[in-house]
Amino acid sequence: MNIEERKQKWCDFYDGKTRTMVLIELAEFGVRPFPSPDTMDAFFNWDINRYRVQMDAMNWLDDDRVPCVTTLMGTDIFAGAFGCPVFYPGDNNPYARPLVSSAEEAAKLKQPKLEDTSLMKVFEYAQKLKAAAPEALIQLPDIQSPLDIAAIIWEKVDFFVSMYEESEAVKDLIAMVYKLLTEFLDLWFKTFGKNFIAHYPEYYMPYGVTLSEDEIGSISTDLCKEFSIPTLCDLSARYGGRIGMHCCANAKHQWGLLKEIPGLTLLNLGQPDKIIRDASVFFREGPPIWAAPTQNECYDFKARGVLQAGADSKEKALAELGRLREYGVKFN
Repeated sequence: MNIEERKQKWCDFYDGKTRTMVLIELAEFGVRPFPSPDTMDAFFNWDINRYRVQMDAMNWLDDDRVPCVTTLMGTDIFAGAFGCPVFYPGDNNPYARPLVSSAEEAAKLKQPKLEDTSLMKVFEYAQKLKAAAPEALIQLPDIQSPLDIAAIIWEKVDFFVSMYEESEAVKDLIAMVYKLLTEFLDLWFKTFGKNFIAHYPEYYMPYGVTLSEDEIGSISTDLCKEFSIPTLCDLSARYGGRIGMHCCANAKHQWGLLKEIPGLTLLNLGQPDKIIRDASVFFREGPPIWAAPTQNECYDFKARGVLQAGADSKEKALAELGRLREYGVKFN
């Protein structure tokens, strides 16, 4: 399949015309440098090489991957735009440390102007990629939900307590985050187009937006309904009525709420085998589920899902592709 055929297959998958997709993760990209101000040239070279390996693999590996360049670097970018200090550990992705630790401090935060924030460096990097590979789709940077970003900016223990005791202050910060996030996404889609590769994991989206929503595992259903679901619904509506979501939290108690989000297009879960099995049953008539490479056998066969495997050689990649295609027949 060529790239356009692969894109169409993803669209058919979302429309329920096919029930499984298969992706093989190749281990031929070289060592990924961890992003930092001192490693961006090395990261760029790795990024372009990775894209070329993916493009070359299309000549011999007929999986469902749509090759891309990536701006996925860390969860720090939006919190950093609010002024959070960003830490570069060297052996992992960068992350932001809290900026405020009380409702009083949060009330002093000012709404950032997108053009004055460090987020513009993400745009500059994406434009550099586009100049080097103009035909390539770009993987979104690490888009966290408004709730998740607010929980990075605000020291987390006090943040959770404030959801009960200072709820308006929490909502005010979430609203500020939502404004900056949507200004960023509006400019991103205007600049790079509405076709993209999801922030995590890598799947093609011809519409909508994708993000991570992890803090919902730590809160009650009532708090989720109050602080998370409204912004998720708003984001889906704003970007064409489609949203893809990653959640690695133990959030089974929120599944009923997630299922009601209009346009939930794909749900990636990082959970044990039994929970993946339960999710594939619960969301059988909802979005397809994408679990870990070791969990392909956990899906309910009446569900839709993404199957994946890693491979460190051409021979293993072809063998894994054949195995997963054959296994996927059971879903159809």
